[in-house]
Amino acid sequence: MARTVGSDAEETRRRILGETTALFVERGYASTSIRDISERLGMTKGALYYHFTSKEDLLHAIVAPLLSGLRAFVVDVRDAGTVRAELVRELVDLLDANAPLVRSLSSDPAVSRSKLEGRGAGAPFTELAQILSGTGDGDALRGRCAVGLIFASVIGPPELRGCDGGRRLTEAEKRFVTAAAMAVLAIPAP
Repeated sequence: MARTVGSDAEETRRRILGETTALFVERGYASTSIRDISERLGMTKGALYYHFTSKEDLLHAIVAPLLSGLRAFVVDVRDAGTVRAELVRELVDLLDANAPLVRSLSSDPAVSRSKLEGRGAGAPFTELAQILSGTGDGDALRGRCAVGLIFASVIGPPELRGCDGGRRLTEAEKRFVTAAAMAVLAIPAP
């Protein structure tokens, strides 16, 4: 069989990632099989394996942009030398933009943090709390609480997610979450 090259391969890869993301959001990672994915795409499992070697490989490709965004946030805070409200807001926006996926993966027991951060990808979730922390004992707790507050706000209770799980924060809610995180960090918000 001839290999798919160039833009066709990239388009196929994007299509696979899009449909797999939709299935992970709808059913969860554990409840989605390679067969489910190949059937949704109308392709053989062999064709799917040509692009991705496993379901875990698909998971890594799906979460890579989110993890990259989290790492960029950590770098931005380090470069700024301090946590500022606009940086916290960027974190809220990043997580909110990925809300359905964050909700699905955070509630799926088959998706451990080590599985998400595997393959030498670093530990952005750990770094996130550390970068928001100061040096004192209470500072570390505040950093973890601020991260938890942001994640909990994005995930939200099931009754507020909407029928497709795609509910996103409103602008007012984003401002509130940012201000609340800044208060937890004991940093004055503008």
